[in-house]
Amino acid sequence: MSRRISTQKRFPEKDFKYDSLLVSLLINRILKSGKKSLACRLVYKAFDLIELRATQKPLVIVEKALRNISPRVQVKPKRIGGATYQVPVLLNKYKATQLAIRWVVGFAKKRTGKGMALKLANEFLDAAKGLGNSVKKREETHKIAEANKAYVQFR
Repeated sequence: MSRRISTQKRFPEKDFKYDSLLVSLLINRILKSGKKSLACRLVYKAFDLIELRATQKPLVIVEKALRNISPRVQVKPKRIGGATYQVPVLLNKYKATQLAIRWVVGFAKKRTGKGMALKLANEFLDAAKGLGNSVKKREETHKIAEANKAYVQFR
């Protein structure tokens, strides 16, 4: 066992436009090759597109979408006696939000269309309505966890 003191989790600073930790987590997930200003531009443009299409503020829609996507459980492989079991594990709120953001950004990149901002906006709007690939991914994760709940004792 390590003798070091355990490190504290560092959260990114809130973004300057919406003053939200959630937006800064989203920007950091989109970030590529250290180009944070480009990632900020994409996210803010996506928020502007959401505001044009929806009647509510974009931050409210994004929060609703992430609530619809965030999983409660996740399966983790555990090796016991030569066999590998998929053990369902409850997630804390931060990890669930991180998974949701990862799924949204991943499925937005896979979407067909022109421009990442438009694809990201469409994915958030679909997720807020309970549709879209990221919501399907959550349902699939919950089904796998339900199917493997017999292995909970291996936690």
